[in-house]
Amino acid sequence: MAYTWDNRVKYVVRYMYDIDNNGFLDKNDFECLAVRNTLIEGRGEFNEAAYANNQKVMSNLWNEIAELADFNKDGEVTIDEFKKAVQNVCVGKAFATFPTAFKSFIANQFKSVDVNGDGLVGVDEYRLDCISRSAFSNIKEIDDAYNKLCTEDDKKAGGISLTRYQDLYAQFISNPDESCNAVYLFGPLKVVQ
Repeated sequence: MAYTWDNRVKYVVRYMYDIDNNGFLDKNDFECLAVRNTLIEGRGEFNEAAYANNQKVMSNLWNEIAELADFNKDGEVTIDEFKKAVQNVCVGKAFATFPTAFKSFIANQFKSVDVNGDGLVGVDEYRLDCISRSAFSNIKEIDDAYNKLCTEDDKKAGGISLTRYQDLYAQFISNPDESCNAVYLFGPLKVVQ
């Protein structure tokens, strides 16, 4: 159940966008994401120029999500509305065809995971990303997920590149197949309630 398409999309809403944990998406979540991403990218340092860029990216993302998913125009996007929008614009599609704001968010997400800025997400950065969203009692669980996620080419390169991350993220939300390795992009998943 943890790796079904339905649960993966719920996971994205709950752990990637719903920063204030109120159960739905709204403009406040994306304002908070701009601050969060700025601090993560700066490793705790707050850079005004980076913040301005993140504000623009997150504002555009919220506007696009609201346009695509706020079907009743109440300023909030529920999990069901988000799932319907993802089905409409992402399922069965490659990263290149995703809406612009989704692509920008994914690129920014990569930057926040690539803590050392070397252009690759290694196992150490993957571990940090996983524990920022979920609790684990054993590191082996996280490492096993990373090993299932990575191809031999990823391992030879020393980690997951931006292009590969974009493809994996696209598969995570667009591919209903539970056996694709992209289901491990955010670590071992739990069922989202």
